Amino acid sequence: MSKIKIAFFCSGGMSSSLAGKHLQEFYESQGRDIQVDAYDFGMMDDVTDDANLILLAPQISWAYDDVKSKFPDKKVVKLSITEFGSMSGEKIAEALKKEGIE
Repeated sequence: MSKIKIAFFCSGGMSSSLAGKHLQEFYESQGRDIQVDAYDFGMMDDVTDDANLILLAPQISWAYDDVKSKFPDKKVVKLSITEFGSMSGEKIAEALKKEGIE
């Protein structure tokens, strides 16, 4: 299986960078070939071409339906405030596992 690439978005790219770093570290500790990159929501059109998954932080969950419509060939997941606020790579990975991302 090829590398899974996750494009992780929040309103400014800062909090998703921190959560994404923890998620990347968790996947690496598990020996998983998953790449997590964090971005500002405004960059979505420029950086999603090679992503398998578009991950939305809660502060931009309002855009979920629009993102799904705009990128019908991508898996789109929005995190809850609890999942995102934990800043735990393991908890976020558990949420993604429920969505079929392992």
